[in-house]
Amino acid sequence: MIWPKLKEAKQILTLYHLLNTILSVTFLCTKGISQICPWIFAVAEGEECAIDSREREILMFLAVIIAWKGRKATNWLHYINNVFMFSKIANIALFLRADPLIGIVYLLIVIAITVVVPEPIYTGPENVTYFQGAELFEELDKDRKSIFVIQFYTTWSPDCKHVTPVFAKLSERFALPNLRFGKLDVGRWPKEAERFRVNAHPTSRQLPTICVFKDAKELKRRPLVNDNRRAIPYVFNE
Repeated sequence: MIWPKLKEAKQILTLYHLLNTILSVTFLCTKGISQICPWIFAVAEGEECAIDSREREILMFLAVIIAWKGRKATNWLHYINNVFMFSKIANIALFLRADPLIGIVYLLIVIAITVVVPEPIYTGPENVTYFQGAELFEELDKDRKSIFVIQFYTTWSPDCKHVTPVFAKLSERFALPNLRFGKLDVGRWPKEAERFRVNAHPTSRQLPTICVFKDAKELKRRPLVNDNRRAIPYVFNE
């Protein structure tokens, strides 16, 4: 995982990150703080309102999952989003276990915030050409002297969203007249996905696919696809 610079850290100063941080620590705060716990959870007289051993195990398992997923994050924003996602899943399970009614209320709040305050879209600088339909195929045939670095993506894929800022920064840093960066939405243009052998199915592990072309021929591709037609996992970062 790549840690952010100070100016990059400003990207988390958003309502999305604030609300998701609160959602991620809600159970830990409500059940772990003795002054708050009795107001939220029903406790029999004489019993202590606190996090029990089973809940500690779930929280420890959450920490292990976050650490494991962090190794596969494309950048630090991707890592933070992984923390949010798995923390909310753990919170839902913990609340439902402690009190089903509170768990349902928490789940509804999570859904509402996810719909009303979605993850911010990358709006930084980039030097990328967006191709539509057969434009990429035609441009590869037309400009055979240039090297093309192409990202095949879909708008609904979380992995594609997390790769976007990395691809944009690389395009800003390395783009030249004979080294061109481009993107093609294979969700919108399924025939082009077939032409370039990219599986754009919702369950596909090939998204995003990064290909390098020269003289209208493919030189490299990530992820690679094995003999069983399964994508070999990779981490695309700077």
